[in-house]
Amino acid sequence: MYNDDRKMVKGCDDLKISKWAWLIIGNAALGLFTCYLYIYLWVLFEMGQSESILSWKASASFLIGIFIFGIWNYFMIRRHSKKYWGQGLFTYVGTILLFVLLFQFI
Repeated sequence: MYNDDRKMVKGCDDLKISKWAWLIIGNAALGLFTCYLYIYLWVLFEMGQSESILSWKASASFLIGIFIFGIWNYFMIRRHSKKYWGQGLFTYVGTILLFVLLFQFI
């Protein structure tokens, strides 16, 4: 939506396809970054101590990933509809789940 000066009105719902693509690619990259950060922190803190991949210290990577996710999406879609937050969250979590599934079977 535009006002009389042809400037975007805050709260508009149209998102350019290029910005939407950057949003999706960025969230997928953040999901992969979170997975690799988890593995890195697990190797750093817990690999020699336990056989389980589940670790509380390495779980800090999820907090770091969610923090970066919030900042990225805030700056990308702060003036747009909430549905883009849902799409970003789905892409982020979906990338993490896909990574875990592929890591599980390889």
